[in-house]
Amino acid sequence: MKHDSPPQATEAPAKVLKAEKRQLIEEKEGKSYYHSERPDLIIQEFKDYSTSGASEPAQELSELRNEISSYLFEYIEGFRIPTHFVSKMSSTAMVVKRTEMMPLIVRVYNSNSGALTKRFGLKSSAALEFPVIEHYYTGGRRGPQWFNEYHAYAFNLMVPEEYKQVNRLASKVNAVLRGLCDRRQLYVASLQLAFGKYKDQIVLGDELSPLTCHFWDVAKKDRIDQDKFLPDQGSAPEAFRELYGRFMLKV
Repeated sequence: MKHDSPPQATEAPAKVLKAEKRQLIEEKEGKSYYHSERPDLIIQEFKDYSTSGASEPAQELSELRNEISSYLFEYIEGFRIPTHFVSKMSSTAMVVKRTEMMPLIVRVYNSNSGALTKRFGLKSSAALEFPVIEHYYTGGRRGPQWFNEYHAYAFNLMVPEEYKQVNRLASKVNAVLRGLCDRRQLYVASLQLAFGKYKDQIVLGDELSPLTCHFWDVAKKDRIDQDKFLPDQGSAPEAFRELYGRFMLKV
């Protein structure tokens, strides 16, 4: 399969030809973070993730999360969207910029399925005419808590310009991924995005994989088949492989 290359940006991220994994910084959300020989870069390694508990599927899922995330980060950077991604390091690890993550996640909904359906008591799921963007604070003890711009300013989470910039980046990431998916009979039902600061610039961080992006297979009419890319199922390795193959198609 041929690689669908993104448009070329004027300033491509500096690629690291060699990176050495050093002391562990922390482990969270199925990833380990390590110091590297450069103070401005760290190693993000995907850890075993498998609902079956089997080692081989877990290893493959880690590799596929890395492959998909690396491809999507590099793709969207071609549209002048800054990210923490620098280069793929190994089958399960990537080199990323040492980013000060903001205590929030941004959820973008293109469909009223899932959380929106339950919260608003909707009878059926369908595509939305306009994307819905929500913000959740992750720095407390009770898990992610919804907040709006008034909370952001009152609690000193973000200043107005940062709030606007996060929304602009989230909207652009959503538009770019939707365009990529539309050509592959995929649909971006929702996204969960994390942002941080690198040298005073807000960048997209974390990962872009089925663990943070809800993709539908619109080539399938059955809802169960549409949702086959969800990670919490026994067929996840096969589904992740198919998703990666669809991204790599030249269309």
